[in-house]
Amino acid sequence: MRHHRQTQRLGRNKAERTAMIENMVGSLLIYQQIKTTLEKAKVARRLADRIITLGKNDTLSSRRQVFSYLQNHQLTSRLFKEVAPRFKNRNGGYTRILHLDRRKGDGAQLALLELTEKEIKLKEPKKTKKKDQKSAVKPAHEHKHAKEDEAKESEPKARGAAEKEAHFRRAEEAPKPKPKMGFFKNLGRFFRNKGGG
Repeated sequence: MRHHRQTQRLGRNKAERTAMIENMVGSLLIYQQIKTTLEKAKVARRLADRIITLGKNDTLSSRRQVFSYLQNHQLTSRLFKEVAPRFKNRNGGYTRILHLDRRKGDGAQLALLELTEKEIKLKEPKKTKKKDQKSAVKPAHEHKHAKEDEAKESEPKARGAAEKEAHFRRAEEAPKPKPKMGFFKNLGRFFRNKGGG
């Protein structure tokens, strides 16, 4: 018997509640952390830990179980290839909840649900543009020649643009076909004359 076991309804019926929780867990696996209310984070945490535990055992049965929750083949394969191997030395405790401030609108307690073992992404340094490197290397007397080369290159482009404009003008200036006058052309005149008076 289920005495004193009350489910947190979260203001939704069962179908909406399960869809919301599964969607939150999918977002957690993609972004590695999500911001939500404390109650929703506690409920989503249970499902996330269960899914990661299934992901550590890569069998067909566990893949089917995970897919029944996530409903996404790419996310399921990502769990088994990337997320679950990070937790192979850890027994439980795959997620953590950090308390945040209250929400301004309704005063709900916000929380941050995140994975304890995050993927480390290194930012690559920005590459300098090739033009900047060339101009820095060239001596002062070569800058004059570079300007002349740029002027020569721009001339064919200007000619091509003028030809395109002329082409478009010709197409626009073409006379529009007049609408054909059909059967109803003289009907108005016919009824006006037969008006009787």
